Amino acid sequence: MSAGAGSGGPLVSVGIPTFNRPQGVRRTLEAITRQTYPNLEIIVSDKASPEHGTEDVVAEFRERDARIRLHRQVHNIGAGANFQFVLSQASGRYFMWAADDDDWESCFIERCIAGFDRPGVVSVMSQFRTHYRRSDRLVSQRLPELDPERSRVYNLLAFLRMPTPTLVYGLHLLECLRFCTREQSWFDFYDCYFALRLLSVGKIRLVPELLHTAGVDGDEYLVKRASAGRWLRLSYGPFFRACHGAIAVSDLSRGEKAVVAGALALTTARLFFYHEIRNRG
Repeated sequence: MSAGAGSGGPLVSVGIPTFNRPQGVRRTLEAITRQTYPNLEIIVSDKASPEHGTEDVVAEFRERDARIRLHRQVHNIGAGANFQFVLSQASGRYFMWAADDDDWESCFIERCIAGFDRPGVVSVMSQFRTHYRRSDRLVSQRLPELDPERSRVYNLLAFLRMPTPTLVYGLHLLECLRFCTREQSWFDFYDCYFALRLLSVGKIRLVPELLHTAGVDGDEYLVKRASAGRWLRLSYGPFFRACHGAIAVSDLSRGEKAVVAGALALTTARLFFYHEIRNRG
């Protein structure tokens, strides 16, 4: 069913960056257009797929849902820039990215909207699981023990103990995301930096229901590299420097900043060990 922009409640912008995955876009649009929260704008950006399958799928959905609009890039602008582009086109009070390999329960946005009922909340995410499609395996996942009733430093440390990239796919206050469009490039672990940046200025609230499924086409999750390294699988310096900068400009006390910076150094070392030593084949 189509819903107009004036259909009650603040506008939510949904950004769908995609490339050459028409069936994935179909699955994502089916999940987003059936959301029980109706006041959406749905922004699809195709970063110059070589075929027109994505365009055809979006046109099919647009015939019955005027909330959808498509931007077809004239050349492949890269994954990070495509994520930035859909964000730059958003005009809602809230924003979420919707990956073209994921799925959502129909009440996902409605339940996340309800989570903004406390002061200081800048992002809301539900519990999630991973669907390994090749083997049709579903695996429940854990989120950091974030608590909007606890201090900012408590939540930053909780996140650094379990840096979970999927938090980037929550529902966010758009006004808190402008840093994403100002930054010129994305880097390895940017999604973890994104969550830490939000936690440095506000609170992330977790919905207890499992409402989001992260899709993986293969049999295991592989970190998508922002750029190829010569000696290492991934680059760690940009992540560390960006997180350290976010901590430095926060309103934490000097002592709290020192504690969080120490935890950040430990987390970066753990990421290096896991990706470069433990899992090196």
